[in-house]
Amino acid sequence: MNTTENAALPECVPHLATSEILLHKLLVAVDFSDQSSRALQEAITISRCFGSEILLVHAVTSTVYGAGMEPVPIAPFEMGLEVATARMADLIHNETAFKEIHHREFVAYAGAIDLVQRVAEENKVDLVVAGSRGAGGLKLLALGSVAESILKVVSCPVLIVGPHCHQESHPFRSILFATDLDPTGLRSAQFATSFAERFHAKLTLLHVIDKKSRRSGVQPELVEDNIRKELARLLPADLSTYTSADIRVEHGKAGDIIPSTASALGASLIVIGFGRHCALSHHSPSSTLSQVIREAPCPVLSVRSHFV
Repeated sequence: MNTTENAALPECVPHLATSEILLHKLLVAVDFSDQSSRALQEAITISRCFGSEILLVHAVTSTVYGAGMEPVPIAPFEMGLEVATARMADLIHNETAFKEIHHREFVAYAGAIDLVQRVAEENKVDLVVAGSRGAGGLKLLALGSVAESILKVVSCPVLIVGPHCHQESHPFRSILFATDLDPTGLRSAQFATSFAERFHAKLTLLHVIDKKSRRSGVQPELVEDNIRKELARLLPADLSTYTSADIRVEHGKAGDIIPSTASALGASLIVIGFGRHCALSHHSPSSTLSQVIREAPCPVLSVRSHFV
């Protein structure tokens, strides 16, 4: 999350009024790991809240050449597909929730990101759910890189279940909405406030001021006061009729502050806008979003701006 410090913030900022967010179809990226199993449990919980259909997607990645650089016969490819299909069938059979939740499965030879994108677009998916091991540096492989790369290719929100997430029976009990106050982040604010209204969840709005962005001659108190006013403008006028909200302005690195604030508040969901700023959109182990996913105690819902 890029954070900026402005002495004078725009006066004409739209006030949000909540509109119901409906999640008819959830796509779950499955690789049969423990982390994707945790993501599936989150999807099942959300499905029960919204009555959503769950689409289970698994990509069988083929290796074109063997150790001797000779082409691999087609038979092993077919066997790999059969094995993956059988594992998907076992997963569905062993999950009792699927007796009551409408579901479909998609198993195919393809790149994981390509398959998720295609299934999401063809089925008009409302939310993608994926697990991430959250490894950094050279360990950012497989599911970790896939989960964050999905953010770049799908237009719908993506819920990423990181390595330190606690299993929640109610994913919208306490919501932390982290925002840099960029106008393109209004869609993510809409999701945060709508979920808070629907589930009577405690809502906390957080903006982190990066100390490196401070400008000389600007009073920190004035900047913080202006930011608090901007955050307040994001709240619907009737908020107090269905929930309570808190506004927080912190100083430091967003990647450190967001997870620690979520932990201190006992948040069950972090909502972050995904837009043009490289700190959120750039796929790198040092990016704010990557750090938040690695350290967050709860799932992270990343909402792409329609304007990006």
